Amino acid sequence: MTRAFVVADDLTGANDTGVQFALAGWSTTLRLGAEGTGPRRAAGQATAVSTDSRALDHDGAATATRTAVAAERLAADDHLYLKTDSTLRGSVAAQIAGALAAAPDGAVVVLAPAYPAMGRTVHEGRLLVHGESVTLSPAGRDPVTPVTTDLLTELVPGAVPVPVAPTAAAWARAIDAASRHGAVVAADAGTDAELARLAEAIVLLGPRAVPAGSAGLAAPLAALWRTDGTPPDHAAEPPAALRPLVLVSSHHLVARDQVAAAERADTTATVVRTTTDALLRGEAPAPAAGEGPVILLSPDERARPGHSAQLAAALAGHAAHLLADADHGDHPFDAVVLVGGDGAEAFLTAVGAHGIAVRGTLLEGVPDGRVAGGTRDGLAVVTKAGGFGDDTTLTLLLRALRTPTRTETSR
Repeated sequence: MTRAFVVADDLTGANDTGVQFALAGWSTTLRLGAEGTGPRRAAGQATAVSTDSRALDHDGAATATRTAVAAERLAADDHLYLKTDSTLRGSVAAQIAGALAAAPDGAVVVLAPAYPAMGRTVHEGRLLVHGESVTLSPAGRDPVTPVTTDLLTELVPGAVPVPVAPTAAAWARAIDAASRHGAVVAADAGTDAELARLAEAIVLLGPRAVPAGSAGLAAPLAALWRTDGTPPDHAAEPPAALRPLVLVSSHHLVARDQVAAAERADTTATVVRTTTDALLRGEAPAPAAGEGPVILLSPDERARPGHSAQLAAALAGHAAHLLADADHGDHPFDAVVLVGGDGAEAFLTAVGAHGIAVRGTLLEGVPDGRVAGGTRDGLAVVTKAGGFGDDTTLTLLLRALRTPTRTETSR
């Protein structure tokens, strides 16, 4: 059985795509460090990494992606999946250029950001969120990487659009024909069934096709690429937590609204608010009172240019401090929830982890696993992209941790 390698532009994206491989039966690890700071994967295993390149300039993002792919030393029959933001925020064109630079001659990137379960679709070459232009969604108002057009051919200059085809074979022929006009083909898709058909077309095209997109396309590909013929193992038991520590580093409007909704809905939850100046001065937060969830919220204001990484590290350090402080009290934390890729990566670094052993999902787009390595080895961990879900998602997640089940919607 071959290996699978997922390269993403942030950590939560790497995990929500990596979990699609875990659900398809692959032994899956999210590895901290794109250049292999953790253990290498063997045949039959999937690895997901983050290049942390979403907000980088073109050259920086292209170099980070190319370096990550080249460092993995993939064999000819291994599989590469380039995970992009489902709303195509940030340096997507550069990430694609980097993947192509590391791929064999003649490779074609098949770009399909659609994720219908999360409301992301592509129709006639336009990226939509819940049926409206992505520019009208919170992604269009993102404080760091706003999306200013919904045309895939403008978001990725040189991309050749391809409409939905009635069969996988017809779609493969259309992609092959389009690839004669450019090395990036942008595919329409509006349903899970269409993504499954596109995945079949990618398999028909063989190793020259490099899929790029969200977790929506990764799910059917993970199943098709698993060629050993054995059925997937039963999903691991979901984590149960009465007192999770929730670290919200994301400034996405969706994430902030989710915190406000959870604070209203859950009277046992405590929100610990921070300020940029206090974080950068290293002021430790007060010990968290109560027995319920604690939500450590990043400052409302963005960090000054050049200070984002420092701010994420300070916030993660505060989270580690709260965990350690609670260990000596009557109500220790029994899980950590990481909302936002920069803070998630900073937290894993702060506790000395080399990654996450990926297990399953609690909600759509919300994977769970166990911290791998470091001082918190084995701690239950849940990650969520800041822009995923609606106002109720964090509330539902906290409820799911109290009464955990694996459901059909958890795939």
